[in-house]
Amino acid sequence: MLEEKLSPATLRLVETAKQIAAEVVAPNAQGWDRENRFPHELFSALHRAKLDAMCVPSALGGLGIGPDTDDPLPVWLVTRALASADSASCHGQQVHTNMTHTVALLGTPEQKERFLRPVVDAGAIFGGWGSEQNGQPPAGPRPASTVAHRVGGGWELTGRKFYSTNAGAAKFAIVFAFPDNVANPTSQLLLCMVDCESPGVSVQPRWWDQATGMRATVSHEVDFDRVFVADDAVIGPPGSYWSSQVQARYLPQFSSNFQGVGAHLFEYAVNYLRERRRTSDPFIQHHMAEAKVMLVTAELLLAETAELYRARRYPQAFDYSRMLRAYSQTAVQRVVELVQACCGSSIYMEPGPVSRMMRDWQFYCHHENLDLILTATGKTIFGLGGEGSPEAFGFGRSGDRPADSVHGAAGREK
Repeated sequence: MLEEKLSPATLRLVETAKQIAAEVVAPNAQGWDRENRFPHELFSALHRAKLDAMCVPSALGGLGIGPDTDDPLPVWLVTRALASADSASCHGQQVHTNMTHTVALLGTPEQKERFLRPVVDAGAIFGGWGSEQNGQPPAGPRPASTVAHRVGGGWELTGRKFYSTNAGAAKFAIVFAFPDNVANPTSQLLLCMVDCESPGVSVQPRWWDQATGMRATVSHEVDFDRVFVADDAVIGPPGSYWSSQVQARYLPQFSSNFQGVGAHLFEYAVNYLRERRRTSDPFIQHHMAEAKVMLVTAELLLAETAELYRARRYPQAFDYSRMLRAYSQTAVQRVVELVQACCGSSIYMEPGPVSRMMRDWQFYCHHENLDLILTATGKTIFGLGGEGSPEAFGFGRSGDRPADSVHGAAGREK
């Protein structure tokens, strides 16, 4: 349905993504999950099609689409198409795309040339690493968060990141770091571009080896031991992640991935029920119709959000991003319930994909705190502000819940 809104050129991108999903992702997804292995095959296919450079400016050889351009929708539809085959591997490209967009949005011309040109020329992969073990800014003599200490010509990073998507495969990573010796380190959050081969960067796979879902994101632990980041490798001014509402621009990507999961499960269930000749049951007809309504409504909200970005109607686009993120999660959760009611436990039998899909979904849907996102939307309704706060994007505390990660790359800290 949304493809009707695309130009022929961008429609071809989505069709290419669907082909990659069918020919590369679907046959490999089970192996990536079983072996906790990075989806190199996917990224190679994306690079051949230039889909790894969607948000890279056209002047650098990229496609120049995405948020803050005249064509935001195709990026999200590419994500949805890939997620309809495998949510986990799709998240790897999603993080990569979000990070390239961050450089395109906040970076200097020199930074764009230095960090984005290798994507086009050599298929360089990006990580986006923000999650802290306890989700809190530094405090006390032994902070648990990643700290940036001022040194001559730049900063030294010391700390440990979890949920570090694309770790071990990424050439560059935007690392979230809190400057020390400032009154409010969260408000001064730094986006530090780290060459992943720099001295002091250490990838530790042992933690992610325990993951029960989203395994193909290879979101390993990454340790930083006084890693030097020059001033000219800090993306944007301190705190610009919040003040520019960069995370708002990420939320439609998560929403698209969620919608891809819902579409995958729905289509699988339809075929499952047809094969078992259960389609004449009114109970099943009712439940599958409700599931379809949920998915179509989410799709329409995605289209409306894209139109707001295309028209540069900020901050309404940011508010819709939060609503889209919230609704996409609740819609897919309802689709899961409806499909389970129709198909029963046997739909989980292997070699079918549903067991893996549900492990990934239960892991992934807790990436941000949905209660906080909805509360932020409620504050907007009443004009109470706070749209650029961490809580507005699901990071922080909600009641007596444990602290969430400042930026989870593959799941929320529990």
